[in-house]
Amino acid sequence: MNSGKLFSFVLYALGFMLLWEWLLPLEQITKTSEVHYFIIFVIFSLLLNFFHFPWYITWPVKGAFILYSLYAIFSNDLGFLPWIFEMLAAIKADTALVLSRDWLNLSSSFRSLLFFFLLWQITYLLRYWLTVKRKIFAFYFMTVFYIASLDTFTEYHGDRAIVRIVIIGFILLSLLFFKRMLEKEKMEGQQLLLGRWMIPLIFMICFGVAIGYLSPKAAPVWPDPVPFIESKAENMRGAGVSKIGYGMDDTQLGGPFINDDRVVFTVATPTRQYWKIETKDVYTGKGWIASDQASEGMMEIQYGEEHRIDAISLSDTPVREATFDFDIVYPHVVRPYGFLSMEGEGTGFLRYDPRLDKLIPYSEGLKEVRLPKYTIKYTPASYSLLELRGTKGIQGGAGLSALRKQYTQLPETLPERVRNLAVELTAEHDNWYDKALAIEKHFRTGEFSYDQTRVAVPAEDEDYVDQFLFDTKRGYCDNFSTSMVVMLRSLDIPARWAKGYAPGQYKGTADDDNRIYEITNNEAHSWVEVFFPSLGWVPFEPTKGFNNPVNIMNDEKNDSSATPVANQDSGDPSESQPQKKEKKKESSANTRDKETKSGKLFNKYWVTIGLGAIVIGIAAAGLLLSRNRWIPRLLIWKYKNKQEDEIFASAYAALLKRLERAGLRREPGQTLRSYAAYVDSHFDTADMSHLTERYEKLVYGGDGDAANWEYTKEVWESLMKRTMD
Repeated sequence: MNSGKLFSFVLYALGFMLLWEWLLPLEQITKTSEVHYFIIFVIFSLLLNFFHFPWYITWPVKGAFILYSLYAIFSNDLGFLPWIFEMLAAIKADTALVLSRDWLNLSSSFRSLLFFFLLWQITYLLRYWLTVKRKIFAFYFMTVFYIASLDTFTEYHGDRAIVRIVIIGFILLSLLFFKRMLEKEKMEGQQLLLGRWMIPLIFMICFGVAIGYLSPKAAPVWPDPVPFIESKAENMRGAGVSKIGYGMDDTQLGGPFINDDRVVFTVATPTRQYWKIETKDVYTGKGWIASDQASEGMMEIQYGEEHRIDAISLSDTPVREATFDFDIVYPHVVRPYGFLSMEGEGTGFLRYDPRLDKLIPYSEGLKEVRLPKYTIKYTPASYSLLELRGTKGIQGGAGLSALRKQYTQLPETLPERVRNLAVELTAEHDNWYDKALAIEKHFRTGEFSYDQTRVAVPAEDEDYVDQFLFDTKRGYCDNFSTSMVVMLRSLDIPARWAKGYAPGQYKGTADDDNRIYEITNNEAHSWVEVFFPSLGWVPFEPTKGFNNPVNIMNDEKNDSSATPVANQDSGDPSESQPQKKEKKKESSANTRDKETKSGKLFNKYWVTIGLGAIVIGIAAAGLLLSRNRWIPRLLIWKYKNKQEDEIFASAYAALLKRLERAGLRREPGQTLRSYAAYVDSHFDTADMSHLTERYEKLVYGGDGDAANWEYTKEVWESLMKRTMD
């Protein structure tokens, strides 16, 4: 690389570092995720500028990268062509919003597209400032102002960022000033002079910044302006965007939310599951309330006293414990399904309200208390698929009739088209379970979108569910769960609205081998419960992007048993395949000739080869960092549309590899049966054991029916998606 190219490369590198400081805070202060795509795009664009590629090359390359990034972020498991059509429709709709100046309702994908275009223009401006004008002060000043503003008015801490910006900015300003002076005076040996001046310059700047950073500093003379500004803004703030989190008032649902990363509690437990608080039974057309009937059956449960209040468990799983530690305390108990008993700090008792399916802690003085810590014993609930599909109605006495009346309540103003849609979706099914699954599946189509910002509030004459189902088709968990409950009730199936928290983020393993989950306000969630007379209330999950951790025992007649039985002598399903090697014979003279030519080419183009290697390395790093997201999607796409039964063995082997890369390692000598049980304990399901049983029947028993790929595809796909968490 000649000295001129080296100087330009240094300028581009320093310019990128300044622009990088603009991108680093985005994930913390906004809802922007997958920021690495934008960073890679900036690097890629600057490299294209550095090599002076013509526009007819750079434009298609940048456009292809933008298209790939948007697909990777927003495809939601759609195929490429369907996603393209959906994206074009979204661009058309968002363009209309832009023309009407409705900026707040733009979709996330369109905002990301505009942000890519903005970065495209900024990289062009950087090239202009660095190589043509040789001036960068305006961009440097804006960067300092941007970071200082974020540090003052947001949760972003810009102490180190300011130090980095000062060092980078002073070096860049000095180099450009010296370059302008040399060009103006037309001095000879400019590159040599630049090289001699660069080292002492960098040393002086770094030394000065270090002294300034480490020296003692006086306290601020002016008072902090932020409280004054916030107090003024509070007086001007009207009804608008709320923060996400658990709330008690559900009478008016709808409207946008912003994320809240505050930790509510951490829990140590062996299983991943939903954390339930209460249910609501009366739908008003705008939201949910609890029925005003007297709470019959209110009971007191002493600490440590066993009392099952949840669904019937069909498994022989031993009693497990969940230990809760709260950062934000509430006057209610958060519990897993299968509750048995609770131990709290001090003395007291629990009061159970069956109307709300809610536990409230009390002190001995009969006052509600907020417990910072407690431990719950439970048995994870499992449900018989045979009994679920065998439920086609309620036959019983007055108690069940009253329950059915209570949990099929709907307002008289509910539009008839809601029930018509429910009837249409479930027409092919004769049992409650399959009807519920059909409605649940309807919400997972591309017709509906999960969104926390562009969420409408129904007008006075509108129904909340009707608006979501037929007009907006965009919302969060409250929209999806409420709509499913109402549709089930319109079919005379008892259902209710459940509230609590999603499983949370896995944070590691405790000393007692329990898994630790961190639950923030972002995990506040609602879902659906359907009543089955022989099993109780069974949870369902219609919200797009969420997975129901409930365990369904497959005990129907077309399966051998509810608990999969595996061969103890099972081996590894991966098959070794012979590799073909081709040998080429060349004379020693030809070999030496090729080596000589290769050496000359390398010496001539080593700069291009080196930078090409850097670009490839950056691209490879991006693919490597995101491999846990795109590899499972690629495998699902590869196997999903295949119809041959022989594909099952190959798909099973691919699943084993993905599970191992997800951290679920198979020990040497461990049988497939034992490994499947370990995987099921991690995900709290029986799917892996079910797949393993069918695989062993195929490989070791020669049972061709076990390879029915159409039958096992859904279970395999569910496990593959779990490896993406």
